[in-house]
Amino acid sequence: MRRDEEAVSAAVATVMLFGGVLSIIGLMMVSMMPVIDEMEGSVERHDMSSQMTLLAHETSSLSERGMPGDVAQATLIPVDGELVWDSLRGGMWYSATWAEDMSLRARGALDFDDTLEIRHPESFIEAVCITDLRLGPDRPYHYTLEALLDTALVTVTPGLAMPLGPIDVTLYENGEERLITSLRVDEMATFDLQNIDEAVLTSSHALNVHGLVGTSGATYVLPNSPEPADKRGQAWSIPVMAGQHTIHLLSEKANQVHMTVDGETSIHYAVPTGLARTGVHFNHEVNLSEDSVIHITTSTSSRLLLKTNTSSADGLTAWPSSNGAYLGNSFLPPHLNGTLRLTNPGQNVVTITWRGGGISVAAGGVEHVAWPPAYESGAATLDADGDVFVTWGASTSGISTDGINGTMLLPADDTGAISGGLFSYSNSLNETEENLLIRLAGYTSSWNVTGGNSQTGVFLENERHQSITLEEGQTSVRVETGHPLRVLRNAGQAGLLHLPHDGERRCTSINTQASGWITTDLPWERLGGRGEIDTKEAWHDGRHPASLSIDVLGDDGLSSHGSIGSVWAFHLSRLSYQFASSIEGMEVAFSGGAVVTNHPEFNPYVVVPPSDRGGPGPRFAATIPSLHPTASSESGAGVLELDIELVHRTSLASTPAYEVRRGWSEPYGTAIADDAGIGLEASEDWTIYPGRLDLLTDYVGWVPDPSYGTAESVWHTDGEIIEFTLQLASIDVTTREVLV
Repeated sequence: MRRDEEAVSAAVATVMLFGGVLSIIGLMMVSMMPVIDEMEGSVERHDMSSQMTLLAHETSSLSERGMPGDVAQATLIPVDGELVWDSLRGGMWYSATWAEDMSLRARGALDFDDTLEIRHPESFIEAVCITDLRLGPDRPYHYTLEALLDTALVTVTPGLAMPLGPIDVTLYENGEERLITSLRVDEMATFDLQNIDEAVLTSSHALNVHGLVGTSGATYVLPNSPEPADKRGQAWSIPVMAGQHTIHLLSEKANQVHMTVDGETSIHYAVPTGLARTGVHFNHEVNLSEDSVIHITTSTSSRLLLKTNTSSADGLTAWPSSNGAYLGNSFLPPHLNGTLRLTNPGQNVVTITWRGGGISVAAGGVEHVAWPPAYESGAATLDADGDVFVTWGASTSGISTDGINGTMLLPADDTGAISGGLFSYSNSLNETEENLLIRLAGYTSSWNVTGGNSQTGVFLENERHQSITLEEGQTSVRVETGHPLRVLRNAGQAGLLHLPHDGERRCTSINTQASGWITTDLPWERLGGRGEIDTKEAWHDGRHPASLSIDVLGDDGLSSHGSIGSVWAFHLSRLSYQFASSIEGMEVAFSGGAVVTNHPEFNPYVVVPPSDRGGPGPRFAATIPSLHPTASSESGAGVLELDIELVHRTSLASTPAYEVRRGWSEPYGTAIADDAGIGLEASEDWTIYPGRLDLLTDYVGWVPDPSYGTAESVWHTDGEIIEFTLQLASIDVTTREVLV
């Protein structure tokens, strides 16, 4: 045998060449795979962006122009990723101020802990009031009905657009279902509570709930959509029992009143007298043969008092000041025969004057005045040189509201609202026994009562109320630690209450001024670190707010408890298309009307900005599409069909504002703020003086807040008052997989 060296060498060379080629191909594949993955990711990103853009247009049109029950449909076809709902990471907020040269910022309202931060450096902050907006499916409103109530009268609160179909209202006693009834917008229900202990009403929509003790009483009635600046309004839906009732309206200007009872509408007029220091009042008696809902609309912003059983001298109610808080220095009280109780919780003497009269109230003192004054022309206004409380009582026998049969929510001394941390009440010894019912407006609280019936207590989840009998003299209820309380005053078998829902206006005293961020309690259970199931259960039960409004009370130059501004913060569910590119964690998401993506390489990018309407002039309007998946919604990698239904649309604000801000949750907040201010590129002022809002005169629109790394923007109008309108469209989305 002879070895062919050349053949061996050729074979070895061929193998080595083949191995080298494979190595080169392998290296090429290793280096090209990220490029291939990135190209595939780019295809997925652009394909889903176009599909979600169509979804955004459908949703925006439905939320702005649709009626309840209207449905839009969309189909999303994934390429290689999957579609999922995320209810915990999407959110945004708006803020507006109601006083000149003031700003308001907020942060931490949507991070599931029990604190939030606000920033208002221009003046002293007295209190913060927080309301749970109850947004989303399966997040019902809860109304606690105290055991002392004999009857509950209920009707649906109309919004800008409400469902035409019936709404289920459920009565629970001690946690067990007692009764279910269905209501349409124009209907009412009456619940007999005489043989029921503490009860709770639940409903998927906001209700007007009036609690009645006996058959007579009086109460201040909030409008269906109170203006955030002063809590006045122009529409009311009032459930009343058969009998004779008095409706009393007060306004600053001439008023045209439309009143609808049992389908019949009457028109009335109230005109000013032209006298100084008087307002416009309108008084009307209604005699009903059966239980009915009275619908009232007015041509100008007004306040309303309802008195049931007109001939009775029972009933009393706290009356708000001109700025909406119960503690103030300017009032337009009811021009009805009765008695005014003037309470001074401060440490200095306060002098109160009105046309043709006046009185001084000592520090910590109470005075009573027969009301109205002798003249009949115009409703007299009260002006005080300090902050006081005003209570109107129906009794005209003597000049004292002590002992008047009636039920009312006591406003708090420290917050000037229906909840707080300090309450005081002065009682004279009389034949009528007066009681205070103390109830927790939060999650936990340690409190004490000082006065003739001193005691202490702790409220926890299962122990939330306490009743005490008033002794003669001053009685004070104070929160030592924890969350605010509500205090109900009751005397005799009479009284009428317009009841708030359990998550409404939980107010905490701030009592400070600072140039930086101020931390305050969120009076709900802390949910940090909890899973999605626990969070949704807490939203359903009301143990944590499912979106919230924040009202900041402080020194507005006129009153110490004026409404400085409001913040609306929303938990918005995100529909996210998740896919893999050269790296994991890429997505295209739709939330709050915006389409956003973090492709490529986690670089936040806005595909479709949130919709709003600006101009002409210093105007701004926005409708927030609040999308939330229903319990039956599916997710995954298959073809999904979306049924998008408008549930209701409501007005959050429609009033002049001095500053409007918008913030968005990260990681897209900064990108949305920058995208909104893209028009600044054409501004010469911004080019010369970047970051100087005070020198920006040639641009109207969104400007990213000049602070470093901020995720918020400011609607800039060069100092002009903004005609501000903010609406919310609640939309339920059902997603289901389509078999192809």
